[in-house]
Amino acid sequence: MVGVVGSSPIAPTNFGSFQRQVTAAKRVFQPEHFTVLKTKDLAMTDFESSISRLHRGTRKIDLRAALSQQDQSQEFAADLLFSELCRAYSSTHYDGSDLQLRKWIDLFDGRLAWSVTSEELDKAGVAMIEHGYSPATVNRNISQIGSLYKWAARRRITPVGFRSPTLGMVRYPEEIRRVELSDDEVQKLLDGANAIKDRRFAVLIRLLVDTGARRGEVLERSWGQVDMEKREILVPTTKTGIPRVLFFSKETKQFMERVWTPQEMANETALLFESKRVSLQPIAFKRHWLWLVSSIGRQDLRMHDLRHHRAKEMLDKGAPIAVAAQALGHSSQILTRRYGHLEVSSMRKAVTQSW
Repeated sequence: MVGVVGSSPIAPTNFGSFQRQVTAAKRVFQPEHFTVLKTKDLAMTDFESSISRLHRGTRKIDLRAALSQQDQSQEFAADLLFSELCRAYSSTHYDGSDLQLRKWIDLFDGRLAWSVTSEELDKAGVAMIEHGYSPATVNRNISQIGSLYKWAARRRITPVGFRSPTLGMVRYPEEIRRVELSDDEVQKLLDGANAIKDRRFAVLIRLLVDTGARRGEVLERSWGQVDMEKREILVPTTKTGIPRVLFFSKETKQFMERVWTPQEMANETALLFESKRVSLQPIAFKRHWLWLVSSIGRQDLRMHDLRHHRAKEMLDKGAPIAVAAQALGHSSQILTRRYGHLEVSSMRKAVTQSW
């Protein structure tokens, strides 16, 4: 069933997506304004009822109150320190950002989050290069700060009129890192991962090889975002800000069913790779990865190289760069810059085979 607000269709929702919509909307409103109602077996607030009516075609929202609440949130965050913003961001991201942001927290210690300038970031980048950091590493650091401010903007906690200091910054020239990883070496990684006591590590490696996803995009997933029947994983928030779906193989599905019980997979809020030491946070598996690459004699490999391998495989099999970019969550320009030479090879093969 499709609901309509005015003339705009609203996609059918299930209970999970409906609850997520309610949770997101409540950020704008004060909870004490609602009374709890009972509808069948579902406890609903007045506001949840109004959301339900929205799906039936009725508008119920006080826009003045909503915008006023947003303004109050922005005023509250105006005195947020850079260190506080970084720690808030790192508490919800498990991509190593906490380690990368440490030097920046030290640099801007005691500073307001919104007082950092492009000039300061540029000078810091030059200093890093002069002290031996590669331009690629500096670019990743600046990109991380950009992601930090994008996240703050999406959370609507930036002051009115704030503009990220990373906007308009020119990337430092860098050599593109191309790592050759043979099919035989990939198989050694898959086989070697089985030697780790925590079987979830082997699942992680399989998923990274299958999907070409970023490490954090897999580590942060809960069972409610996994569809075992379709062999799909929903990534609602990505580095580019565009949600996407990851696809994994039948073999990986069967392996996952050996690692987790049906009861464990039915717990929609549980993380697939939740740390046994820190609740609600995924395990990073850094030590396990270092052991694995050492065991096959490829200490130069990073987990991210499995992403490059999947991109190469897709392009070698004839996938257009635009399709590969969408599957990997990259921009077409970035993929062209890194893998454009592979698409030329595919085009030559297609043309010569047509003769």
